[in-house]
Amino acid sequence: MSDIYIPGLSSRFNSQKVIEDLMRLERIPRDRAVSSIETIQNEKRYWQDISNTTKTLGESATQLFSYQNPFNDRNVKSSDESVLTGTSVRDATQQDRSFIVKQMAQADRFLSSPQSENFRVEGGTYAFTIGKDEISFDFKGGTLKEFSDTLNRRGRDLIQSSLIAVKSGTKSLLIESKVTGEDNNLIFSGASLALGGATGMIEVFNGEDGPAQLRPLNAVSTARDAIVSMEGIEVYRPTNEIDDLIPGVTLTVKGTSDRPVKVQVEMDTEGAKDAIITFIGNYNRLMAEINILTARSSFSGIVEEVQDPITKQIKQVYKTSADDTILNELTYLSPDERSEMRKRLGAFNGDPTLSQIRNTLMRIVSDPYPNTVDESLNLLVQIGIGTDIRRTGGANPAKLRGYLEINEKILDAALATKLPAVKQLFGSDTTGDLIVNTGIAYAIDNLTKPYVESTGIFALKTGNMDSKIQQETRRIETIDRQLAAKEAELKKQYSQMEGAYNRMEQMGTSLDRFQQQNSNNR
Repeated sequence: MSDIYIPGLSSRFNSQKVIEDLMRLERIPRDRAVSSIETIQNEKRYWQDISNTTKTLGESATQLFSYQNPFNDRNVKSSDESVLTGTSVRDATQQDRSFIVKQMAQADRFLSSPQSENFRVEGGTYAFTIGKDEISFDFKGGTLKEFSDTLNRRGRDLIQSSLIAVKSGTKSLLIESKVTGEDNNLIFSGASLALGGATGMIEVFNGEDGPAQLRPLNAVSTARDAIVSMEGIEVYRPTNEIDDLIPGVTLTVKGTSDRPVKVQVEMDTEGAKDAIITFIGNYNRLMAEINILTARSSFSGIVEEVQDPITKQIKQVYKTSADDTILNELTYLSPDERSEMRKRLGAFNGDPTLSQIRNTLMRIVSDPYPNTVDESLNLLVQIGIGTDIRRTGGANPAKLRGYLEINEKILDAALATKLPAVKQLFGSDTTGDLIVNTGIAYAIDNLTKPYVESTGIFALKTGNMDSKIQQETRRIETIDRQLAAKEAELKKQYSQMEGAYNRMEQMGTSLDRFQQQNSNNR
């Protein structure tokens, strides 16, 4: 019999099963390496998430003390936004003004009489003048729609046209200037004069001084200035956007009214409040992730029986679990988020990096900060933000984990009456060099930077994990080669054993036959 081992054929030694069991033992180091890679990859993802959350907190902190901080923003409020609205630049002076809008600025808009569907526009050079600007183009002739489309392509930001079905079965041509103001009349010249006359849009008449004048026969509106009275002073402007009456404020005329419209330029307390709430939300999110990852494991007292897949023996395993109450405090988590966070419970228990971040954050938000605007306002809790701002009392573990609460009533009052002082609480300059060097937001920005930079602490951690993953991958490749060689050797050995046994069996059979023949010959 051949010594070649043929997988799948039955043998009295069950060689295939024996080899599988032996190889299962040999694969234990490989399985451990694969499990190690999975663990490292999960931990790397956790560090990346912490890095992103820390970066987000730093960015929201920066917004509270940078040049673009919300404490310098202004709002413009109007008592009647159907008549007058406004926008402002940062640092606009707070003030109240009263206006009466007597007239809106308008542009010339001329409509022709109804024309039949087959009306044709003659070819020629068409020219229009608006103020000091002129538009001229050649038209080869065609329908009203073709002329209107050509005018719109050439009209830039000065003139436009459209077709309107004033009467069923007809089209009226509307030509309108885009520039308001009484000095920006729409004037026809060249072939435009003939078209305006032929369509009943304009007529030519002799003016008092002799030169020919144009008169619109069906003007939808005529060019005129806006007339606004600001506290008794009447002003004229060619547009409805007026940016030179209140420094830093642009007013937009929306309509007219005989009644005064009050315009107030005030601090944007809502914008500042939103920025603070965003900052506190990001702070709590980072604190929650740190608390989950560093949760302490505790003995549960439960003994679980587990069958070892290699030895098939029943083992008793003492189970431990992380403190699940941390998750129960985070009521805002979705079911999927809660499931993911549960996997992370205690993953970095005892990690000094995260513990240091948490402790520093808690110190920053509880420390006092200098305030030159209001010396009595130097703590975050004084504007309604703290770990127990609602004064609920009692022993609550959540209060000890560093989460911040907001009392909106206290915060609103502080923003309404002490906005400059609140601004200094988050970031201020104490050296007079116009560079912020203290404050809650400034301190948190300084804390987060070394961790989230491209070569920062978190990047070094994930980089080390990449090296470990590569090392374990190479180890698996080496083990795979060794396993393949080991399995081939086992197959060869068991094949030889099977062959040797079969040869012995054949020899035994031959011997039995020989003895039987000898017995028959006697």
